[in-house]
Amino acid sequence: MTRLLVISDSSSLIIGTKAGLLDVICEEFEVEIPEKVFEETVVAGKELQKIDALRIEEAIEENKIVIRKTEPLKKSKASKWLSQLNLDKGETEAIKLYLQTNAKLLLVDDRQAINAAKLLEINWATIPDIIVGFAERKKISREKALEALKIAQREGRYKIGFILKAFTKIEELKGGKK
Repeated sequence: MTRLLVISDSSSLIIGTKAGLLDVICEEFEVEIPEKVFEETVVAGKELQKIDALRIEEAIEENKIVIRKTEPLKKSKASKWLSQLNLDKGETEAIKLYLQTNAKLLLVDDRQAINAAKLLEINWATIPDIIVGFAERKKISREKALEALKIAQREGRYKIGFILKAFTKIEELKGGKK
């Protein structure tokens, strides 16, 4: 089975880990992160004694997540737009890495970064999107999906309508993985 290459930003990786989805994400996707995302999730997280930082570090040590160096973007529309959008460094580096690889998906949860992905015509998804997709494809049970979505709601900055739509999609599913 060929896994899709996915690039993740910091918040998506943290929320996905807190929601108990890190293993499934790494099984379903080939996950790469830029160095800045490593710094924000593992280095800063360990300084704050965050459990998710230890789990992410373990996935990296087990080669389930690969850290990649990004190169400066050549003069282009993308480089111009990225310099003008007020993005955090982790999101900027994740978008650059997506553009520099054959990635098929960008995991992103920040509103400005989502807008940048739309502008740059990048295929993107949020953690709630991933939760719904895993539940629909029976990679996780309906109950696990609902629990993960509750955690994502608590940990993320999602609009209530977006979360309610995801809850509704999961509630409508029958069965799922046991």
